[in-house]
Amino acid sequence: MTEDFQPPTPLEASARALGADTARYRIDYLMLPMRDGVRLATVVIAPKAAGAHPALLVRTPYPASSLDAFSGFGKGLFEKNYAIIMQNERGSQWSEGDFGLLSKTTADGQDTLDWIAAQDWSNGRVGMHGCSSTAENQLKLAAIGHPALRACVAMSSGAGIGDIPGVQGSQGLFFRGGVPMLSDWALWHAPNGIRRRPKLPEVADPGELARTMRLYSISVPGFRDPEYAKALEASLRQAPSGEVLRRMGAPLTGFEQFIASPTAAAWDDVDLIDAGHTGATPSINVNGWMDIGAYETVKLFEFQQHHPDQYLIMAPTGHCRMTRTSKDAKLGDRPVGDTSFGYDEIFAAWFDRWLLDKPDDWKPMPKVRVFLMGAGSWLTGETWPLPETAERSLYLGSDAGAATLWGDGALLAEPGAAGTDAFLADPYNPVPSIGGGLGISAPVCADQRPAQCRADVLVYSTPALEQAVSIVGDVSAELYVSADVPDADVFLKLVDVYPDGTAYNLAQTALRLRYRSGLESPANLVAGDIYRVELRGITTANYFPPGHRIRIEIAGSSFPDADRNWHTGGRNDLATGGPVARLTLHHGGERPSRIRVREYLGPVQPATASARAIELS
Repeated sequence: MTEDFQPPTPLEASARALGADTARYRIDYLMLPMRDGVRLATVVIAPKAAGAHPALLVRTPYPASSLDAFSGFGKGLFEKNYAIIMQNERGSQWSEGDFGLLSKTTADGQDTLDWIAAQDWSNGRVGMHGCSSTAENQLKLAAIGHPALRACVAMSSGAGIGDIPGVQGSQGLFFRGGVPMLSDWALWHAPNGIRRRPKLPEVADPGELARTMRLYSISVPGFRDPEYAKALEASLRQAPSGEVLRRMGAPLTGFEQFIASPTAAAWDDVDLIDAGHTGATPSINVNGWMDIGAYETVKLFEFQQHHPDQYLIMAPTGHCRMTRTSKDAKLGDRPVGDTSFGYDEIFAAWFDRWLLDKPDDWKPMPKVRVFLMGAGSWLTGETWPLPETAERSLYLGSDAGAATLWGDGALLAEPGAAGTDAFLADPYNPVPSIGGGLGISAPVCADQRPAQCRADVLVYSTPALEQAVSIVGDVSAELYVSADVPDADVFLKLVDVYPDGTAYNLAQTALRLRYRSGLESPANLVAGDIYRVELRGITTANYFPPGHRIRIEIAGSSFPDADRNWHTGGRNDLATGGPVARLTLHHGGERPSRIRVREYLGPVQPATASARAIELS
């Protein structure tokens, strides 16, 4: 327990700023034992007042150094005598045990909930709240259920989602269609995925442990450390990709085992929610349309929406930026308009409803609320997909050729005449990633024309739209492809082209062709054979005003966001060279390559000035 005369730590200062002053609250630093004897570093911010109080639990691999996640509604929590418990996952910070990505998180969460419910200050009702890793900790635990766990708010989740309907083999976002998402996961693992870290001594005196925990932390380079980012960028450019972190001098992480294959044995130890976890705890799922886990979040809501009290909110943001609203917001480089939304009021009423038994504080709201990018307005509904949507196909076609944005690649209402478009996939000169990912060092949404100028990128577009089109829901592709190598990748990107030519990315997915029949049945390609393949993994809500064009890009790489394919059919994470691949996309006639979209047919009221001006012109 901290004393009044001690200088506050950053965490304590953050708590005091939100109202947890030393007169009303105590802060305890504990090493909490789990069922197997491993002790987890746990900070308990609890009221001194006698009585039974509600609690919010945050489990994280990151330092417990602030309450920023509660900054919007934290004062209200402390005014109502909430307790907040912050716990580091096993193996992270001062928690004992070896670290593993989402390793034993469910069992440890259950043990921690048992402990909270048994405390004298607890009313036996606990909520969980957080973004990214703190959201992943909630998913499987909430599906299994616990008597004390009454409500969750999971934001920017996805890395905790395994195989559920519509999502197969992404292994918590590490893969997309069997292609490793290289840069984001290398970025994360070097500072955060280290398996063995310094530990506290086994001191019997809990007071001495508490004093040490309070004053010291384990420091590692952060995401935004310029020197770390520079070293990572240089290492990513070299092969083999499986040694990207070891080249930087990083201690052992799980990255080296995970990147080997989406079916590697290492994935068996990751606590992912899957289709066998059929329960649900009341939850609000919040994400951004350009978050790396947008598709998985939407699919999880689809999977669980038949349970009561499941909600979905999708905002026009990237990773963990949903609550940073503005009257004139931008998503990366793209203006999106007024993103104001009452997150703080919703979250406060949500937890009061379930943890303080105040149902009247909760104002009923639609189960689904999604921001329609391009229109600057929100759509609502009670189920997903929205009932006002219908599937529509756009067929790929070209006459002279679809390479580059100057080609004549088209998206057509009906299949055209049989034709082909060929493109190269050169692992020594891969197509550069522009936008997407976590958006740590570059805009998550950006003009794609620099990539579309390359001869190894196929571009298919509608004519300038005469009537507005809203795509709200999943986007997938059925493609007919052939290649002259044993294995290759196909990337599909959805783009909104403005009247001035600016081409903003909306989402991207991929398929490693050896996995065309499923991750459990990899098979090399036969040169010249034509294969029908499916690409999934995109969801969005975007309004294309008159004058805009719907566009897709097709390429053989997106580096360094995704690992390069060396086209040998072997272990790409160990490879340092391979052939340049020639891929052929077949379209029209008996091989009608197409994209499938969900078109929103309900009314749309554009709120952004640019969309209104286009509508009125």
